[in-house]
Order: sequence, then structure tokens, then C-alpha cells
Amino acid sequence: MSRSGTFFGGLIRDLFCATLLGLVVPHGAAAQDTSPDGLWEFTVAPYLLFPHMDGDVTIRGIPVEVDVGPGDIFERLDFGVMLYFEAANPDWAFTLDLLYMNLGETGQLPVSERVAEADMKQLALEVRGMRRLASWAEVGVGGRLNVLEGGLFVEEGEVLPGIDVSQTKTWFDPLIAARFIAPLTRWQLGVSGDIGGFGIGSDLAWQVYPFVGYRFSRLFELAAAYRWLGMDYETGSGTDIFRYDMVTFGPEIGFLFHF
Repeated sequence: MSRSGTFFGGLIRDLFCATLLGLVVPHGAAAQDTSPDGLWEFTVAPYLLFPHMDGDVTIRGIPVEVDVGPGDIFERLDFGVMLYFEAANPDWAFTLDLLYMNLGETGQLPVSERVAEADMKQLALEVRGMRRLASWAEVGVGGRLNVLEGGLFVEEGEVLPGIDVSQTKTWFDPLIAARFIAPLTRWQLGVSGDIGGFGIGSDLAWQVYPFVGYRFSRLFELAAAYRWLGMDYETGSGTDIFRYDMVTFGPEIGFLFHF
């Protein structure tokens, strides 16, 4: 591969991986203890994920192998929002996850030394409705909407023309979900998981999410988790093909506020 090709491959790989960590959103770190009188309890939780990503990405027909860690991702973060919300009563739980990330990278092409800029913006929004079957078990359905926008700009040279291209992809994955929690007074130990896509969005999307939480008071809880999420999404053909075949995994920490 040429030096220019290496530059573009690395730039696209790092930015794309960093942005797509938005496909990972919290499902189940929230406490399930409802208020004593059986009324609704609400949970708001900012969180932080330290992801590794391993897989393959194809953008406009160009395949890129991906194997990156948290350092590569956070180095290119310009702005991000990660927030989880849950409303629960003794029978039902409804959750909403919002993640927005804006990442950017600026560099120079080898040889020509032309300035090159790449950016990625990604929005992930997931909703779930969960029915409690027992004090320790819930099942439900939901969906995850993903919007990904990427752009690449290279300034015009003395001989070579400039480049200014962008691509936006939007897809929705329906989900079947389950959550199991063992409440131990102030401690909580549990696991959440889902499977979806079914060819409507991704061919297959899956997630496994064990977690543990400690509730310091009625208001505040600290939770830690480890997440595995896989997704295989493909659209287009030829030089316009877009594919995301990735497993994302890593530890997560969340600060939960109950009211």
C-alpha cells in the first residue's frame, strides 16, 4: 500500500472505531429496587465506557481491519454525551439511552504535505420496555437507532485536486432483551443481555452485560460492569458498500442518581 493509502487507512480506522463506540450503551446498570410504596422510581446515570474494538469496517468499498483500545478512541474525542435514564415500578421498567460523539483528526499527507481533516459524528438512541416476571427477572423488547456521519477533506494541491466527501448511514435494530438481578441489601449483582437486528437493521446484533452496584444511599449508587457487544451490519454494493462487523468489549463505570 502507498504511504497515502496508509495514512487514509489509519485515519479512517481510528476515527471510525472511536465513533462507533456509540453502539455500546448501558442496559441494566440501573438499580431495580423500587420505592417502598410501589410508586415509580426514576434513575439518571452518566457513564463512561473504556472500549476495545476488534473486527472489520468497509467504507465506500474500502475494507479496514480494526483492533484499537481506549487510548486511540479518547485521544480523538472532541465532544461526547453518555446518559442513561430509567423509570421503574414493581411491574415495569422503561429505559432510554442517549449517546452522542463528535471526533476529529487533522494531519498531513505524505510527500505532498497537503492538509487532511477527517471527522465522525455519531448518535445512538435506544429504548426498552421490560416486564418483571419475578423479583429477580425481567424480559422485554426495544430498539436501537444508530446515525453515523463521516467526512474527509483534503486541500487542493498544485497539481492534484482536493477531496471533500461525506457519508451518512442510519439503521435501526429491534431487540429482545432480558435482565436478571440479585438484590443483596445495598449491593446488586446481575446480568443483562439482548439479541436483535434480524436483518431489519443489522443481520445480527447481540450483547452480554454483567454488572455490580453499590447503593450508598437512597439517592446515590456506584456501578461497574463489563460489556461485550457484537454487530454485523451491511448495506450498498460495489464502491458504495458500507459494512460494520465488530465486537466491542471493555469495562464501564456509572454514577446513578435515584429519585
